[in-house]
Amino acid sequence: MIETFTETDWKRLQEELQKALLEAQQLSATLADAWEELTLLYELAEQLRGVLDIDQAVELALIHATDIVSVEGCGVLLKNEGEWELQGVTCPIGREEWLRFDLGRQIAEEALKRRRGFIVNDIAQHPQWGEGARIFGIFNIVVVPLNPGGHAQGALIAWNKKSGEFTSGDLKLLSTIAAQTGGVLESAFLYQRLQETFRGVVRAMAVAVDAKSRWTAGHSIRVTRYAVELAHAIKLPGSEIEKVNLSGLLHDMGKIGIPDAILDKPGKLTEEEWKVMKQHPIIGYEMLKDIWQFRGSILDGVLYHHERIDGRGYPFGLKGDEIPFMGRLLAIADGFDAMTSDRPYRAGMPKEKALEVLMECAGTQWDKELVKAFVDMQRMQQGA
Repeated sequence: MIETFTETDWKRLQEELQKALLEAQQLSATLADAWEELTLLYELAEQLRGVLDIDQAVELALIHATDIVSVEGCGVLLKNEGEWELQGVTCPIGREEWLRFDLGRQIAEEALKRRRGFIVNDIAQHPQWGEGARIFGIFNIVVVPLNPGGHAQGALIAWNKKSGEFTSGDLKLLSTIAAQTGGVLESAFLYQRLQETFRGVVRAMAVAVDAKSRWTAGHSIRVTRYAVELAHAIKLPGSEIEKVNLSGLLHDMGKIGIPDAILDKPGKLTEEEWKVMKQHPIIGYEMLKDIWQFRGSILDGVLYHHERIDGRGYPFGLKGDEIPFMGRLLAIADGFDAMTSDRPYRAGMPKEKALEVLMECAGTQWDKELVKAFVDMQRMQQGA
């Protein structure tokens, strides 16, 4: 017997097919959203790999947080020696100010205290935060702690969702971002502290060398300042400027092996004494060469800062571009400070006179292009 479909049956079947199609479309959209979220989280994990800079880690976290959750703003507060600081934010200009006040700090502190994220969708009615929220126009928030058990503690806060209220799904996604970012922040924080300790040790070494003679007190610090200023003026990248800083501090390390009688001699050095003094770049190099962090351009500054463009320098008599760049750069900073500083046998010359000497000897004693950049920079500073 063949079953026949009535008009009612066909209508019901069409309705069921339409419903199934709608459910399939919704499921497809949900899966597409989930895939997009997973892709963004994967990209964040990949981009955070190897990051050892706090600002970069925060920036990546904010970019991905605002890609995943559509909000007015998203910010990261970090705790630095007990004080909360706004480390990064993505929002319209001026709308981040509330994070700098008690409202933002209290919410961040609460996230650390709870050690988990939370949502407040009616923050204007909150007994503690309501008044501040109304003043700053904050309607709802989601906040997750960053690294609550570590050294680099903080909170990721998103506010004013553009459509509806924050959901447990939003909280879960931001918590995942926070978990990925927190470990990187901890590593970056510890690396930064290690760098600061390393710089402090290098600076202490430089001060110790300069202290051997009252005539050279502060010399390495001043040379470093001039060299770093020149590095900025010629737009060296940040990583190279850091090397200039270290090389400047260490450039005279070899003087620790020069007798005090020579360093403090009130008159000109004899030929034999001058031969001893000329050894200080090599002594410094030998002292530092086994420290791998100094290898390359940092040691170049130590070994070659007394070479001259015309080949009449020491210790090797290199000429022109044979002299590594760091040696040529530090030679200018070292020469300028030597000319403008007092010595046992003469008073330091005025800075303008020293700049004239640099220009006169550009291309013979010092690198011509670097001298021009240094002189222009110094005259601009003096005219400011």
